[in-house]
Amino acid sequence: MNRTEYLENLTDQIHNRHAKELVREEICAHIDDQKEAYLLSGKSPEEAEELAVREMGDPVDAGVKLDKIHRPKTEVWMLLTMAVLTFVGILMQSIICAGTNQGQVFAADSWISLPYPARTILFNLAGLSVMALVYFGDYRILGKYIGLFYGVYLVACFVLPRTAYYGEHSHLLMLQQTVSFLFVPLFAALCYHFRGQKKAGILKALGLLFFNTLFLLFCGSYVSAALILSLITCLITLCAAAFKGIFGGNRKLQGGLLTALSFGTPAVILGDIFLFHGRFLSLAEYQIRRIQVMFNPAAYSDGAAYQTILIRKQLAEASLVGGKTLGEIGEFSGAFCDYVLVCLASYFGLLFAFAVVAAIVAYFGRALHISFTQNNRLGFLLSIACSSILILKSIVYMAMNFGVGPIIGIDMPFLTYGIHCTVVNFLFMGIILAVYRNTNLLPEYKEMPLRLRLRVERVDSR
Repeated sequence: MNRTEYLENLTDQIHNRHAKELVREEICAHIDDQKEAYLLSGKSPEEAEELAVREMGDPVDAGVKLDKIHRPKTEVWMLLTMAVLTFVGILMQSIICAGTNQGQVFAADSWISLPYPARTILFNLAGLSVMALVYFGDYRILGKYIGLFYGVYLVACFVLPRTAYYGEHSHLLMLQQTVSFLFVPLFAALCYHFRGQKKAGILKALGLLFFNTLFLLFCGSYVSAALILSLITCLITLCAAAFKGIFGGNRKLQGGLLTALSFGTPAVILGDIFLFHGRFLSLAEYQIRRIQVMFNPAAYSDGAAYQTILIRKQLAEASLVGGKTLGEIGEFSGAFCDYVLVCLASYFGLLFAFAVVAAIVAYFGRALHISFTQNNRLGFLLSIACSSILILKSIVYMAMNFGVGPIIGIDMPFLTYGIHCTVVNFLFMGIILAVYRNTNLLPEYKEMPLRLRLRVERVDSR
C-alpha cells in the first residue's frame, strides 16, 4: 500500500473535514520521519516509503482512533457558569432598576419601548446569538482577511460618531468604548499576520497599535479607561506573541523588552497625572481626581471620594446573608448598574457576592488555561487577547465596587446593562470558546504563493 492509498483509507474514517487536513499533515510528517530513518539505513526511496507506510499500522483502525481525538470540544462548565452568571446579572439589574429613581427615569426615556427586564433579556439574547455565530464558525477567517476587517473597522470608527443616532452624549460614549475594545481581537490577528518577521514584525505591530490609538483620538474619542485598557491588553498580546516565538528571533529578549514597555505605559500615565497634572495626556480634571482619590480618599471625602467612602461604609454594614436592601449606593448604581457587586452584597449578602466573584474568577482562570494550551498560533493570540481584556475590565470594575479603585464608567461581563457592552463581551467569550472547540480540528491557514498558468493554443491561420 502506497502513501496515497493509506491516507485515503485513514481519512475516510474521520468525519470533520478540517480534521482530515490536520491528520493528513500529521501522518505525512510521521511517514517522512520514518522514511528518512530507512534511507539512512541504506534502503532505496521506494522501499523506504513502503516500509514507513507499513509502520503506521492498519489505516482503518488508526483512522477510527484519530476520529475520536479530532472532534469538536465543548466546555460544558464554562457554558453553565456563563448561564448562571447571566441570570444573576439580569435578576440584579431588574432589582436595581425597580428599586431606584434613576431606574424609573431610565425606563421612561429608553430608546426601546419595552420594560427594563425585557430589554436586558433582549440584549443578552442578542449577545448569545453573536456568540453562537462565532462559536460555530471558523475563527481563522479573521486572520485570513485581517486587512479587510481592519479597513472596515477604520471606516466605521470615522463614520459612526458623525451619525445622528450617536449625537447623544451617552450613545457616543458607549460607541467610543465599543470601538476601543473591538480593536483588541483585530490586533491579535495583526500580530499573527506579522509572524516570522522578527524585529520588523514587532515594530509593525507597535506602529499599528499607536496609529490606531491616535486615529481614535482624531475621530473624536478621548483618553478613557476603555482606551487605556485596550492599549494595555494589546501590549499584553504582543508580549505573549513574543514569548511564544511567533515573530521569530530571540524570544526572551523580545518578550523582556515588550514586558518593560507594557509595565512602563501605566507608569507613564500615572507619572503624568501626579507629576504634571495630566498635561501630556490632556486629561480632564475629573479624570485626574478619580485617580488621586484611589491613593488618598480621605483627602477628598467631601467631594470626589464621596462614593468611594460610601461604598466602603455600605460593605462594612452588609450582613453575610443579605438585608433585602440596595442601600444608598443603589441609587448611584442606576440603570446601567455601576455597582452591581455592592448591591449584591447588600441585597443578598456578602456570601452571595463573594460566590459570584469566585465564579467569575474561576471562569476567566479557565479561559486563560484554554489560551495557554493552544498550538494554533492565531487561536492562541485571539484567546489571550479576549481573555485579557475581559479580565482587566473585571478587575477594574471589582476594584471600584470594593472601594479600592477609581470611580469610572466601565462595564462588567455578565452583570451590567447595555446593548454595546453585552454584545461585545459575548463576542469575546464566543471567540475563546470557538478556539477551545477547534483545538484538535483547525490547522493554520497556509498562504499559497501566486501561480500563473500560461496556456499555448494553436491558431488556424486559414
